[in-house]
Amino acid sequence: MPKITLCFKDVKIREYPIAERQPLTIGRRHSNDIVIDNPAVSGNHARIEPVATTFILKDLDSTNGTFVNEEKIAIHILRHNDVILIGNHKLIFDCSDHLKASSKVRDDYDVGKTRVLNVKSYHDLNKKSADSLPSEVHHGHDSEGQKANKLSFFSRLLRKILG
Repeated sequence: MPKITLCFKDVKIREYPIAERQPLTIGRRHSNDIVIDNPAVSGNHARIEPVATTFILKDLDSTNGTFVNEEKIAIHILRHNDVILIGNHKLIFDCSDHLKASSKVRDDYDVGKTRVLNVKSYHDLNKKSADSLPSEVHHGHDSEGQKANKLSFFSRLLRKILG
C-alpha cells in the first residue's frame, strides 16, 4: 500500500498509508487526515487523490503553496520518492509496494509487445463488420455504378437530415 512519510528537519514523525479509493487531506485543521500544526500550513492545504493506478496531489489554494521536488505545483501526479514540501515539513511519497505489484503485471503481460492475432478470427470479424454495412458505404475500389450508389445514398441521407 502506498504511504506518505511525514518528516520535520529530517526526523521521521509518522507514516500514513494511502487508501487506493480514498482521498487523503493535508492541513493544519484537525479534520485533515495528515495534520501539520504549523502556522505556515493552511487549514486545508492539499489533497492526495487516487485516480486509476496513480495518485494526484492538489494544492487547495494554500497561502504558502505546495512544492514537489522543489517546484511549486497546483496539481502533480505523484511518483515514487517524490518529496512534497508543505510549510517546513517534508512528506515523502512511497509507492514501492505498488511498483512491485505493477511490475509483476508488466512481467506477466508486456504491454509494449505486439501480440499476434488469431488471423482467422480477425478476418471473420472484419468480414462480419463489412457485411453489416450498407453496400453503399463499403470501402475499396468502386465501379462507376457503386460510386453512383454511394452518391445516391448520401444524397438521400442529406435530404432526410436537412428536410
